[in-house]
Amino acid sequence: MKHRFFCDTLPNEADGGQVVLKGPEAKHLTSVLRLGPGDLVELFDGRGTAARAEIISGGKREIELSVVEREVDSQQSGPEVVLATAVPKGDRIRSLVEKATELGIDRMVPLKTQRSVVHPRVGKQKKMHHAVIAACKQCGRNRLMRIDPLMTWDELLAVENQSLVIGQQGAENSGESIARLLAAPHMPLVLCVGPEGGWTDGELDAAREAKATLIGVGRHTLRIETAALALAALVSASRKVED
Repeated sequence: MKHRFFCDTLPNEADGGQVVLKGPEAKHLTSVLRLGPGDLVELFDGRGTAARAEIISGGKREIELSVVEREVDSQQSGPEVVLATAVPKGDRIRSLVEKATELGIDRMVPLKTQRSVVHPRVGKQKKMHHAVIAACKQCGRNRLMRIDPLMTWDELLAVENQSLVIGQQGAENSGESIARLLAAPHMPLVLCVGPEGGWTDGELDAAREAKATLIGVGRHTLRIETAALALAALVSASRKVED
């Protein structure tokens, strides 16, 4: 497996250029992997560019590398895919963030609903961001999934020009509905997942007024992360990558 490191300061040159890797990434490279001058690694900037680079010199805090070659990801067709979800308790949020990253979700919005319990503050959101980076390093993704600030359900419904999909037990599971919504490239597709206690009747009524599409996520009561990943996987299987 390639050794991959996050570096948001990759040079703009089409070929060549030098870059300095700092902080935890540099420490992991030297202290954990024990790589040194002459070794090749892969860098990615979180915006779709990856580069193969050779280690030139450095210590535990800073590593100097020379870029050997660069590659820019192809763009995915269709709309931005957003996962707006209530936040599960404990470390389950890390697993949700990692898997959503692997499945290609573009942006995650932590939701505050009437029955939600966890409302992440700045510290937890930073941990979620670190989980995104770790998942990208593992799965080969070169674009970071963005983590937005906490948003209430009413605030989300008030956003204009978006296609809302609500994960709801017992609703019809329609892959055709997902395909139709993905065909509207200029409107973000927002996958919405409620808390463990479920949506309230008022929240569902408000969603219907906002012309949301209800999609079934199985017969059984699912945990937040299970429902979120079921929706994300359904969308991921339908998305296409442009040549």
